[in-house]
Amino acid sequence: MSATDIFISYARTDRPAARIFAERFAEEGFSVWWDASLHSGETFDEVIEQRLRDAKAVVVLWSPRSVASRWVRAEATLADRRNKLAPAIIEPCDRPIIFELTHAAELSDWHGDKDDPRWQAFVVDLHHLIDAVRAREGAEAAAAPKEAPAPVAPVSRQPLRPGNDDVIVAKKVRAPEPVPSLVPQAAEDDPAAEVHCLQREHAIGGEELFVIDSTGLKMGRTAPADIVIADKSVSREHCMIGLANDELLVSDLNSTNGTYVDGERIARATILPAGSELRLGQAVLTHVLCTRGDAARRNAEGAEIRAAGALGGARLAASS
Repeated sequence: MSATDIFISYARTDRPAARIFAERFAEEGFSVWWDASLHSGETFDEVIEQRLRDAKAVVVLWSPRSVASRWVRAEATLADRRNKLAPAIIEPCDRPIIFELTHAAELSDWHGDKDDPRWQAFVVDLHHLIDAVRAREGAEAAAAPKEAPAPVAPVSRQPLRPGNDDVIVAKKVRAPEPVPSLVPQAAEDDPAAEVHCLQREHAIGGEELFVIDSTGLKMGRTAPADIVIADKSVSREHCMIGLANDELLVSDLNSTNGTYVDGERIARATILPAGSELRLGQAVLTHVLCTRGDAARRNAEGAEIRAAGALGGARLAASS
């Protein structure tokens, strides 16, 4: 993986502004990564954390939306701890209090003009930051003790393809690195935490909500898929879904009947906006936002409705 100069962190509704920043950074000669660079089949949270660690500077675009995003806050926190943070204010807002003392470039009314003195000053600051990070990392690498690598027996294996089970297994067993998680741990147990869900209405009544956390999840007709959609039009390994920068992304895994977002078949990692429909073959799910507690309650109610419907159907069949 080649080193990246700049990682851009932003709220999903600020994507047009993030695109302008990415394009202008590239024109200034920086190598840039933002989540539009994700490729089909990649595990979203893993790629983002790796890119965030590898980047020499993390440009956080502060706006009222990004201030409210726990993902942007987490990325900014990790960047600040690694002395890589380079924030820019793209719309007036009250930044999180821990970042109020960090200098931020004021670019609220900047729309891509490379001759703007504020932009030029920001670019100069980024060059200084990137050079300093490179020098620090070079010194750390030179000072690190050299250890002879342990002998490893040669292993013959097939190359991985996007969606291969080995990718998922490797992700699950990899030893965690001692870095802050991009997902606040408390959110996983907080019933009031907002979560992304895929909602499916069942033919016999009731609904089922699949909570999508940051980890990439495989969807398919049968296990070992993480989300099982028992429909004959769904492939065994149909698509991959996960979160990137607080946006829900979906990528097809060479399914037979295709993966569709709002009626359009997708060929690579694609954003699934809140309220949009995801169709796997003939199975339709809707992207909804709700609290973790509400999702659990609705799932329990849906299970009761389906159980009652199945019992009623069994009684009717027995009496006929």
